[in-house]
Amino acid sequence: MAEGLRDQLAALGWLPPSYDGAGLANVPGTVLAALGAREERDIPPLRDLDPTLADGARQVVVILVDGLGVAQLERLTARGDMPFLASLVARARARDGAQLIEATSIFPSTTAAAITTLNTGRTPQEHGNLAYFCWVEEFGQVTQMLRWGPAVHRRGSYFDDGRIDPVRYRLVPSIHARLRERGARSYVIEPEIFRNEAMTRMHAAEAEYVGYVLPSTMGVRLRQLLDQRPWGSALAYVYAYWAGVDTTGHLYGPRSAEHAMEAALVDRTLERALATRPAGDTLVILTADHGHAEVDPALLVDLDGDAELRALLRHPVAGEPRLAFFHTERADDVRAYLERRWPGLFTFLEREEAIAAGLFGRGDASAARRRVGDLCAMLSGAYAATIQRVEGQAVHHRGAHGGMTPDEMKIPILVWRA
Repeated sequence: MAEGLRDQLAALGWLPPSYDGAGLANVPGTVLAALGAREERDIPPLRDLDPTLADGARQVVVILVDGLGVAQLERLTARGDMPFLASLVARARARDGAQLIEATSIFPSTTAAAITTLNTGRTPQEHGNLAYFCWVEEFGQVTQMLRWGPAVHRRGSYFDDGRIDPVRYRLVPSIHARLRERGARSYVIEPEIFRNEAMTRMHAAEAEYVGYVLPSTMGVRLRQLLDQRPWGSALAYVYAYWAGVDTTGHLYGPRSAEHAMEAALVDRTLERALATRPAGDTLVILTADHGHAEVDPALLVDLDGDAELRALLRHPVAGEPRLAFFHTERADDVRAYLERRWPGLFTFLEREEAIAAGLFGRGDASAARRRVGDLCAMLSGAYAATIQRVEGQAVHHRGAHGGMTPDEMKIPILVWRA
């Protein structure tokens, strides 16, 4: 039945996630393996990684370019917007000290789930940070899972109250703690405004935080760490994050001039940080958490404002603009209503069959059963949905993700030594 669902989805043009060696989830497995900290129970490393690239590495650098899917990377390098990455892709094709692996995101294909997977080495099913908007019963409301705060507000976290410790709500440990236990050092290069965010406090507290204010400084911080090597003779892991490719993809679309300009900036930043470094004992892995589907704001499906739908639900709609979660005891009625209201628009998944098929990952599914709706509905084409109004306003994006189309799911994993 599990493989049957995956086969059915693939036959319909969806791209189910890989967790067994060909996905984003296998990047932290690769980090742990390269630094001698992987255990048998851990998720496997990347199956197709050229072992000569990892052999003898003393440092591993993972660069996450948020929202840079395979389709975008192909367009941007072909057009000349990302010449440094284009040179690495060319080296990979020539098998000249680099490798490009086409992998899948996790599912849902979203930042909250993906970054938690990178920080923990656990799948969304295990770590429970499953979508941008989740019903979190501990707080009795739909929660924005990047900052762990009420979904209907733009700012604020439950953990702004000093009496509430975010670690209490962490379901799995971080890879940073694992590395520290083995004597390795761990660093996180992220915007300074993320330093005290809920996800940092929950899943990266054991790492040394290296903040930056302007995005262009990310590469400076990375270069400084690699040049200065404050870890001395120890092994080290460095994680660096760039947000703007995703932001411009949402606001202007993944084919926009604004998106291309942001991609050019990250390319130049990485060139200055890494291009002059000869192949040494640093394994560099550049990847993305997801890609982007082009969506039309004029086709926005208002699930949040549908009173007839809400009457069928136990909790408000949650999930992603391309993947809605419906908590309900009346799944058949919800499905019938949506098919009548928007015929042919949704592909439906029952929560239990999705869990059985391993779409959310592996391991303990108790958090998934609480936070994923009894019924899920995916969108494709140029459609996205209003899941929650924030400060009373619907979001009208031109790029979206969270679903299972190839544009959302296909991510690059570009590997070389520096």
